Amino acid sequence: MAKIKMNICLAAVAAVCAAFAAESGKMQLSEARAGIGDAISSPSAMASTMKSLSADDQVAFLKEVNAAIAKRQASKEEKTAMFLQANAAALRAAKDSNGDITNMLAEVYASASVDSLTAINEKFAEQLFNRASYTDEQYAKGAAAMLHAIVARSDSSDNSSVRDVFGLLMLVRASNGTPDTLLDTLLQEIPEADRKAAQEEWIPSALGSDGREKSYEPILSAADVEAVPNLDIVLKLYGPQQIDALLGNLVEGTQVLKPHIDSGAAGSTFQSPIDASAGAKDMGDVPIPSSTSTPTPTPVPPAPPYQLQEI
Repeated sequence: MAKIKMNICLAAVAAVCAAFAAESGKMQLSEARAGIGDAISSPSAMASTMKSLSADDQVAFLKEVNAAIAKRQASKEEKTAMFLQANAAALRAAKDSNGDITNMLAEVYASASVDSLTAINEKFAEQLFNRASYTDEQYAKGAAAMLHAIVARSDSSDNSSVRDVFGLLMLVRASNGTPDTLLDTLLQEIPEADRKAAQEEWIPSALGSDGREKSYEPILSAADVEAVPNLDIVLKLYGPQQIDALLGNLVEGTQVLKPHIDSGAAGSTFQSPIDASAGAKDMGDVPIPSSTSTPTPTPVPPAPPYQLQEI
């Protein structure tokens, strides 16, 4: 009898959740799962599905998409391109639907494959999380909050220390070099047991600092990754223009960045990853320049596997 009552209660809860989802116009996560394959192969399908989900379900769906990509039978470069395209499209859709971009970013670093983070880091730092007009103080505060979310989420993933440092590296590269104390600030978010390896080996090598040749090999070696994906091939597989369009749309045409967006507010605004971070509510409105055209890619000679071509 108790079991019957429990089943009745669970059914009632499910019915209420379904009714709420229908009333709010949002798709249920269980429905979205049927479209995981399409979301992997098509940025527009990913965007459409993401926009139909609640903020929490957006994060959950991205986790399942990344898990599905990891199971695909494909080359290292093909899978890296899938991760880059899918995660870029997911973040764009989260922006368009006022989702929780900070937790989405944390999910990227926690569930995308470690070797794919080389490509994700390069493109995200270059275009997606570039600091725009934030002051040093604003950027440092927001970056620390974002990394805190990455560390917390990655704690339950494999190679969490490596994932944490990849997040740190992206934020440092996106800072445009200031403040000069940013690296030390972000290192405080990394678990103490991992700081020595990060500070002395992984970070200098990945950034090409201290007179070293830029390479992700030391940090990937710590995760038992044997070879770095050739990022030139990664971009060619899905097309640099397609990927750039996905990432560029996060900032193109946006007039201001605000910590909180009213769904009924007029104009084109979005909750930026930095503004959405905990503890960054006092950052205020920050103007950001808009882009009116997409540059045409220029052919370039092959580069070492760890470098991403400028396009």
